[in-house]
Amino acid sequence: MLYELITKELPFMRRYARAMTGDQMAGDLCVETMLQEHVLKPQPADAPLPADRTTLFGLLDSIIADPARHPELDSPLPSLGNLSSLSRRALFLTAVEQFEKDAAAQILGIALEELEDTLKNAERDLASSLATDVLIIEDEPMIAFQLKEIIESLGHELVARAQTREEAVKEARTKKPGLLLVDIQLADGSSGLDAMDEIMKFHQVPSIVITAYPERLLAGRTNEPAFLIPKPFRADHVKTVISQALLTQSAY
Repeated sequence: MLYELITKELPFMRRYARAMTGDQMAGDLCVETMLQEHVLKPQPADAPLPADRTTLFGLLDSIIADPARHPELDSPLPSLGNLSSLSRRALFLTAVEQFEKDAAAQILGIALEELEDTLKNAERDLASSLATDVLIIEDEPMIAFQLKEIIESLGHELVARAQTREEAVKEARTKKPGLLLVDIQLADGSSGLDAMDEIMKFHQVPSIVITAYPERLLAGRTNEPAFLIPKPFRADHVKTVISQALLTQSAY
């Protein structure tokens, strides 16, 4: 039912609108305007109501994309400020809201080929604005080296590598990194997840778990990671998830 769909998607529509406008009130106004025009106001008999998430976001995006209707929408999320409106919206829809590319193209009203070109340019231009210090919690030297090359290719800097829980907590307390890349099973038998939990007590930071044991994260932990990459990993997958994690963090 439409009520259930809107109730479920409302927080995500607000997140998208707020991130694209750079302002909570302006973003919420966009969502309110969309609901008023397409849901609450009586519609012609032949006008279908939005039936899925893609349609809802498409209606919302048409409002966000029209500065004539909302001239105050000129201060986007700071990390996206150097991107065009289309690039910001395309990147956020795919990286944070996790729409498939064909759905994102439908929302934006563009061809799939144009979306793919837009995303390539956006990801290139985004690197400098999201650049941060990274702590790698990984005991295998070759994997740590691979991750170092990946993060440096994105413009980030490796500030430390930890091989045990104790080292990880110590380095995080000292360096205050902007991103954690975490392995579950560490050299001394300690847990990267426990290290991550301890770090979060004094330093809230986006974290990505990269592990050969993804099943260990299906036990209903109270602080399960939002971002998970199974080993063996592909460099392009790691790059996408890193951008997703940093974008999501900057949206709050």
